[in-house]
Amino acid sequence: MKKLAYIVSFIFLGAVFQSCTKDFEETNRNKNKIYTVEVNDVFAGTVVRTMRLIQDLSFNKLMNFSRYAVVGFATNPSQDTGDNYFNQFYVGILRDLLKLEKEYTGKKEYANRLAMVKTWKSYVFYMLASIYGSVPMSDALAVAGETKISFRYDSELEIYTQILNDLKDAGDLYAVSQAYPNDLLLRDPVFGGSTFGKSDILKWQKFTNTLRLNVALHAQNLSLDLARTHATAVMNDDTKLISSLDDMVKLQWGSDESLSASYYYTRFIKNNTSFSEMTYPALGEYFATYLFSYNDPRIGAYAMKANQMAPTGVKPMLYTDTLTRQHLKFCTQKDCPTYAAHQADGLNASRVDSVLVDYAMPYVPLPELNSLASGWEWAFIPGRDFRYSDPLGSKNSPYNFSFVQTDFVKENASMVLLNWADAYFLKAEAEMLFGSEGKAQQNYELGIKASFAQYGMSSTVEDYMKQNGIKWNTDGKGFADRRILYRANIRGKGGRENHLEQIYKQRYFADYLNCLEGWNLERRTRVLRFPPFFSNGAGTDAEGYNPVYNYWTERFIYPLVEQTKNAEAYYRGIENLKAVSPYYRANRWGDNIYTSLGFTKLNPDLIFADRTYGGNKIIKPNCEYFNKKYGKTYEEVVLTAKRMTGETDETLALTKAFSYNFRSLLKTYIP
Repeated sequence: MKKLAYIVSFIFLGAVFQSCTKDFEETNRNKNKIYTVEVNDVFAGTVVRTMRLIQDLSFNKLMNFSRYAVVGFATNPSQDTGDNYFNQFYVGILRDLLKLEKEYTGKKEYANRLAMVKTWKSYVFYMLASIYGSVPMSDALAVAGETKISFRYDSELEIYTQILNDLKDAGDLYAVSQAYPNDLLLRDPVFGGSTFGKSDILKWQKFTNTLRLNVALHAQNLSLDLARTHATAVMNDDTKLISSLDDMVKLQWGSDESLSASYYYTRFIKNNTSFSEMTYPALGEYFATYLFSYNDPRIGAYAMKANQMAPTGVKPMLYTDTLTRQHLKFCTQKDCPTYAAHQADGLNASRVDSVLVDYAMPYVPLPELNSLASGWEWAFIPGRDFRYSDPLGSKNSPYNFSFVQTDFVKENASMVLLNWADAYFLKAEAEMLFGSEGKAQQNYELGIKASFAQYGMSSTVEDYMKQNGIKWNTDGKGFADRRILYRANIRGKGGRENHLEQIYKQRYFADYLNCLEGWNLERRTRVLRFPPFFSNGAGTDAEGYNPVYNYWTERFIYPLVEQTKNAEAYYRGIENLKAVSPYYRANRWGDNIYTSLGFTKLNPDLIFADRTYGGNKIIKPNCEYFNKKYGKTYEEVVLTAKRMTGETDETLALTKAFSYNFRSLLKTYIP
């Protein structure tokens, strides 16, 4: 894939373009300037920088915030006082987009280009407002020749209103018939295809309208009327929404390691001489409970099998379980401590053994850094003088866990901003809020099918959709996590709120590793309600930090430099936060990571959190999702092993299938 390498070779033009703070229009009038290169490749540069920013944010922050994956080194809450991300947003991306927007506005021969620029600008401001809350938008950057000392912070409602209006305008601007044949990008980094060709205007229009629907529903807690106005307008013609896998907003990295490889690849794979579960993203337990509970085949597309990357000879992690078995076969002098008595009484055919065994699991989630909160302890094993240990803590190697599937992190990986399933789930949500329950169900079911199609699993979708909790208007009881703190239930039976829960959870499942969308969805719906992160006394620089537990970050704090260079506007921004936040914290004069943004709902678990997680608690672990994985009895496990391996020898099949190990006989009894 040379697409990104080609783009990156022109990014230096973007840097030059950024530095030109005067007379942008003069550049376009000067026939000696290569304007056509700047038009195409300055925009391409903003896309590449956005891609890198998204993956930077995801790896260092949002994978953990969304609970899609665990990045071990980043599990402790932190606050970033620097201006790195602000600069990437404003200087690295928005400055170019605002200049391009200014250049194309009012020129009908460039209506498509203007629509594309407005769309990308809208997506970037959507990111900004989702992360920080109130930020400069209408007064974001100085224009040529202007000296500014203050940049106003727009409120969240103002920002989302402007984004939605811009997207409406962009949607109306597209001239799909291409009355002006040059009104497109010659090298389109979004919809130019694998050859980085010309723009596909129809796909851009679908991106614009689907993004508008997404932002409208995202903003519903700020203004339901605003959400209704824009959602219903878009839904009036849903042919202009993403309607196939080919329409998805999927950005592509290249294969040149020095120029175009993905941020993930260069950050934790390239030139890495040692492997660590602290830096390689792995499947998180809470998300995994849903995949395990509902036999979701997408787990294989999302995560590697445990030990898959391990060098030869590295032993897998083994899980200890109990099985029953028919005693007769094992009533030997070697295996039966009461052999003589059992042989004499003639009852062996009725006896059953309870045995303790070890075996490997196909998928093993990586635990977040601290298994227990401060003051908690593992329970004692009944009848023993020692305690249980963490079932996910008995690794033999860092390779023992299920790490994020290679397709997401390789050098030429793709990254999806909006997929086909998103469009259906957004329509389902909009129908539940403003339209027809029947249409909501239809779009919900089509959304699941679209997600399975995205991963080439359409042949398995019908069986998946028959399950309680997945089938519309049904409840599903899922597995708990290993500490029995959280259960992957889906409460779909009942009225609107239940149906919305099904829609939201399926969208969350379908958006795996689209970490901003996952984080946003939970904050605006509070439908997943994952437990907090357990600190266990770990240190942090985050003000307002609780040494026992902390719910995940609600927002980023503003850069420290804003307090001196843009002080008046900065403090107004904090007041904007306070005015709309459902949960405002006064720590750090209000600019802290725990204050909820206006687009969010109040986390309903906060009121009971101290009672739930504080003090001394005795934890008896139980990995429900691993128990009896291969069968309830030894005989069933043997059949599973033979089926998996094709081996006929019992011992060989058990060893080859899942490194089976007999530990001990617990008891023998007659049921």
